[in-house]
Amino acid sequence: MKQPYHGAPYRIAAYYALFAGLWILLSDWFLGLFVRDHDLMIRLATVKGWLFVAVTALLLYVVISRFVEEVMRREELLQARNEELSMVEEELRQQLDESERSQHELRESEENYRILFSSNPHPMWIYDLETLSILEVNDAAVAHYGYSRDEFLSMTIKDIRPREDVDKLTENVAQVTSGIDRAGVWRHRKKDGSIIHVEITSHTINFAGRRAEVVLSSDVTDRIRAEEEILRFNADLERRVEERTAELERANREMESFSYSVSHDLRAPLRHIDGFSRMLLEDYAGQLDSQGKSYLNRICAGANRMGQLIDDLLQLASVSRNELHRRPVSLSNIARAIVTELMQTAPEREVACAIAPGVRAVGDPALLQVVLQNLLGNAWKYTGKEPSPVIEFGVAEGENAPVFFVRDNGVGFDMAHVGKLFHPFQRLHGVDEFEGTGIGLATVRRVVERHGGRVWAESRTGEGATFYFTLGELHSPANDDKG
Repeated sequence: MKQPYHGAPYRIAAYYALFAGLWILLSDWFLGLFVRDHDLMIRLATVKGWLFVAVTALLLYVVISRFVEEVMRREELLQARNEELSMVEEELRQQLDESERSQHELRESEENYRILFSSNPHPMWIYDLETLSILEVNDAAVAHYGYSRDEFLSMTIKDIRPREDVDKLTENVAQVTSGIDRAGVWRHRKKDGSIIHVEITSHTINFAGRRAEVVLSSDVTDRIRAEEEILRFNADLERRVEERTAELERANREMESFSYSVSHDLRAPLRHIDGFSRMLLEDYAGQLDSQGKSYLNRICAGANRMGQLIDDLLQLASVSRNELHRRPVSLSNIARAIVTELMQTAPEREVACAIAPGVRAVGDPALLQVVLQNLLGNAWKYTGKEPSPVIEFGVAEGENAPVFFVRDNGVGFDMAHVGKLFHPFQRLHGVDEFEGTGIGLATVRRVVERHGGRVWAESRTGEGATFYFTLGELHSPANDDKG
């Protein structure tokens, strides 16, 4: 492109030639018009020449200066434009670099996605959301479903669904088309006609300019069958539980009937045995020798013991049968009442009883009274031969719940036999040493376990025993002296 100042030399030369020609013509005309003297004409011609030089020099200076200023101004504009072009060029270069990096990353991403798609161990395919035709499929799908790759690519996703599920498929595709991706369990049909359950995860993508859905399928047929088997098992279990519950209710009714029979039918013969034995002792004492009287006394004691055993068995049965009624209970009050009753039955004994105040729990009041009656009764009984008997009831902090205890300084027992302690009819002492039926501690264990707790004992022969129990509830004992 030709620059504007390229014609400046020609213009300067033209201006100079025009000015010089006009100067010569006009100056000679003016001199010839006003000066007649030849010598003066020569001198003025010389002055005219010098004046021409001066004027032309000034004219050239002005013209060239304006030319130089214009050149410099244009060079500055050109330099600014060059700088702008350099900045634009740098920006373009950066954009090109960024575009190349983006294209490289896109190619890597597409390659990684392709590798992930093709090498994924789960069946995957891509289908067109408009035509439902399958656009791409991986090797895992080919292997799992039995169709060849060409067969897959000639199918729609309707072709791998059972006919009865096609309507649901159409609804699902309509939801996906509206922008909702879906995941769930569906039924698919393999090439051999078998129906499998698959868990589908999908999302929409742009595939070769087409709006499509990429699907990952995971075969969960075994899991579904296992769940169905569990449901069948649960249903069968519920049925069996209902049957067992009905049997248990029948057994409870039979137990109640048995308890009634025991309470009435067995007690009558025992009363007769005890009554007639006492009548023999009273009415025919003079006709009996000492051995006969001993026999009758043993018969009465056996009848009484049998009656006590019946009472204990009935109590054990009622503990298992009766419904729990939980509410806050003052164990301290119950323990005091029991100890007071024991002292009234044997006023001649001097027993030091320490009942911790304010011991509270949550449970069935009647059943908890049974627990303390048995434990405190045992402590009272097994300290009978101790010259300075001591019985203590209190509570200690356990890891998960308060631990209640009854402690005494009686005869104790050998810990090697502690496993027998809480089973019916198991006694660690002979009947001739201490009376009892062997049912009391079994009843204690039954009550405690029904409350969700546990019971255990620690002892050494001749050094007393301590019985501990929890009630399975996190209740901090209240230190209330009024309890």
